[in-house]
Amino acid sequence: MFLAVFANGSVGTFESTRYARGRKNYNTFELNGEHGSVFFDLEDPHILQFFRYADPISGKKIEDHLTGWQRIHVTNFEHPYMKSWWVPGCTIGYEHTFINGFADFLASLEGGPAFQPTMRTALRTQRVCQALLDSASRGQWVEIPA
Repeated sequence: MFLAVFANGSVGTFESTRYARGRKNYNTFELNGEHGSVFFDLEDPHILQFFRYADPISGKKIEDHLTGWQRIHVTNFEHPYMKSWWVPGCTIGYEHTFINGFADFLASLEGGPAFQPTMRTALRTQRVCQALLDSASRGQWVEIPA
């Protein structure tokens, strides 16, 4: 587990283990902010959980009552990748994410949006990984240059 402080002052915790018994592929992320949160779990890939403090109709705060997470089914026809897959509502699997990524790469070669991740992104990721190892061995914070 490690703690990160981002350039904008946000704080993040990252956690990983090989010993979480009962978990098959519990790759999750959760982002929490001042006005809401979002949560994703790879063991339940067709659902995105979303929470917000503001009432979408009136704009008034509803945090005193009517709060809770919304489960958003992300394989409806509005999802950008569903046009290439089964009927809306059917779950796409882990392997489909690679096919979608490859399709995005091919589209970028034909003048579509730039493909992500790039080699620059990979280098940045490697710098973060190296900073984690350096921080652990030194027992102190390590700043990652921009």
